Amino acid sequence: MSDSLIREKPISYGSIRQNNIINGNSPLKLFTHAKTIITDIFKNITSYVNDSNIYLSDVIKSDRNLISNEKYKEIQHLKEKVSRILSIISRDHMKVVFFGRTSNGKSTVMNAMLRERILPVGMGHTTNCFLQIEGTDKIEASVLIPGCDEPKNVNNLSTIGNALSREKVDSDSLVKILWPKEKCCLLRDDVVLVDSPGIDVSANLDQWIEKYCLDADVFILVVSAEATITIAEKTFLHNVAARVSNPNIFILMNRWDATDDEPEMVDLVKQQHLDRGLEFLCDELNLYQRKEAAEHRMFFISAREALSDRNIDLSSSSKSGFTKAHKERLTDFNKFEHEFEKCISKTAVQTKFEQHANRGKEILSLISETITNTINKSQTIKEENSEKLIEMEERNTFIENELISITDVAKEKIRYVAEDVYQRVSQTLNDEIKR
Repeated sequence: MSDSLIREKPISYGSIRQNNIINGNSPLKLFTHAKTIITDIFKNITSYVNDSNIYLSDVIKSDRNLISNEKYKEIQHLKEKVSRILSIISRDHMKVVFFGRTSNGKSTVMNAMLRERILPVGMGHTTNCFLQIEGTDKIEASVLIPGCDEPKNVNNLSTIGNALSREKVDSDSLVKILWPKEKCCLLRDDVVLVDSPGIDVSANLDQWIEKYCLDADVFILVVSAEATITIAEKTFLHNVAARVSNPNIFILMNRWDATDDEPEMVDLVKQQHLDRGLEFLCDELNLYQRKEAAEHRMFFISAREALSDRNIDLSSSSKSGFTKAHKERLTDFNKFEHEFEKCISKTAVQTKFEQHANRGKEILSLISETITNTINKSQTIKEENSEKLIEMEERNTFIENELISITDVAKEKIRYVAEDVYQRVSQTLNDEIKR
């Protein structure tokens, strides 16, 4: 097909990802590195806020005219705000939501990415509620159920979140699975994965989006390659796009191993799926250019094969007896993970930390402006007082000179009067003596 968008298959994504993980060069490190940096920045901001509070406390004690009570209280409250931001940053993570129709293989894809059978999988409708997998520093895995303070044993997951179990929770509930970080590199790098019940089993799409999806960094639509993208899946993504600005979306055409039974139709079927997916992502949602979406947003995989391959021997780079098509599917799965890691890390830094960074700038600007105004006001008062002091000194000098002048005149008058009195008394006494 001359206008085919089917891409050439690279063969080294698996080894590249494995080397990156071993050498600590995973794209996910961008987020963890940024998290460390912004945490250090806000710790410094905390120090600046504390020093500013001490300084302004001394200022307001010495002169209440230098800063208003409202501004002083606003600066005092910054300490609490910075502390709250630091607390939020410590909980910030990269969140990815998996969704699609029932039994499309969402849980299997997540298990393959986590390299372990964590989520229950099976025929038919398996996942009954939202299952959030996040890392924990504890050695043992556990499960947190809504309304229950005590963690449950992870073995209970097969009944808690399984639609086939009588003990299942409500479909709009969120069950948290705390999995040891040491067992999974993905969770170690602050990634949180959310599995969802099939979007075709409930009409509460808007509620689901509002409740669990608005803070997601990446949305992964898992489609069965034996079918196609349905109206329900399109409606869900349209609702997401209406609420989330420029959502990051990946489409996984799962169960691509089914094409082994019809090798002569593989290229035609792949092009058909690709055309429909690109039409949806590029023309309906207007999120990407067609070339970008074809190379970086749509992948043809077999999650079952990927999970099986990784469970056999994680250290080996090749398996004997694999067909060419099998290797291509594993390569596409590795490429998907590579693109996914680059996308989620970059997006999460922007969505999670950009707001904090702007808030930090606002806090520093407020402190700087307040202290600068206080210093400028004190400088103005100092200059005014200096001018008044000069005026008073000049006035005192003038008065002192006037006083000296008046004193000299008074002394001269006193001398003159004294002499006059003396002469008159002498004359009168002489006249009296002569008489």
